Amino acid sequence: MTNSNEIGKMLDALSLKQSQIAENLASGNTQMRSLAKRVWRVQEDERKHIARELHDGVGQLLTALINQLEMTTQEDISTELQTSLQDSLELARQALSDTRKISRLMRPRILDDLGLEPALKWLTRVMKEEEKTDIVLQAQLDHELDGETQTLVFRIVQESINNAVKHAKASTIKVQAVAQPSLLMVKVSDDGVGMDTEKALGPEGFGLSAMQDRVAAFGGQLMIQSKLGEGSEIKMVLMGNYS
Repeated sequence: MTNSNEIGKMLDALSLKQSQIAENLASGNTQMRSLAKRVWRVQEDERKHIARELHDGVGQLLTALINQLEMTTQEDISTELQTSLQDSLELARQALSDTRKISRLMRPRILDDLGLEPALKWLTRVMKEEEKTDIVLQAQLDHELDGETQTLVFRIVQESINNAVKHAKASTIKVQAVAQPSLLMVKVSDDGVGMDTEKALGPEGFGLSAMQDRVAAFGGQLMIQSKLGEGSEIKMVLMGNYS
């Protein structure tokens, strides 16, 4: 018959084993979060590289092409050729505009040069002008954020606005960003058609599950509230020493 001392030893051993398992799980979670952040850091570095190549490489080539076409149109040529050159010139200008737009959206220099708040103001202004959507930004960034956290916030806002415009068909979008020493909160709400959150978070969703994974890598939560026909709200919260 097992005596009380043996039972006590068994309980102590079990408690120690549980503590070890909990420590291993915590360590594993920390390593997974660190790995995920490294993956996204590489992705952002690649975005920055491609954006620079588009702006400085392709952009400069198109600028040179435009200058050459403009010089040619000033020569004594036939009306038919003049019309053809003007059409080509317009296509080149459109290609340059699209290239610069893609470059900025992939990795806006303003985010690296001036920081998060100017980048959010730029993003909401550009999206408002291009999509003819009423986008309101309220930013209260009283706490300085590191580069990776700034990028996280920018990408969450960018993706949320894209979803609201393209999928929810929203006419009004409100963006709120608050950074305090112990709290980082980002909320994007819209008056669009709403969504089925379970489907949206599935593999065929609008990138929301990837957004959740990215926020989780920073130790935060991404919450989605929506009903069909009643708009949507996407909220990211990071607590404690998040940056």
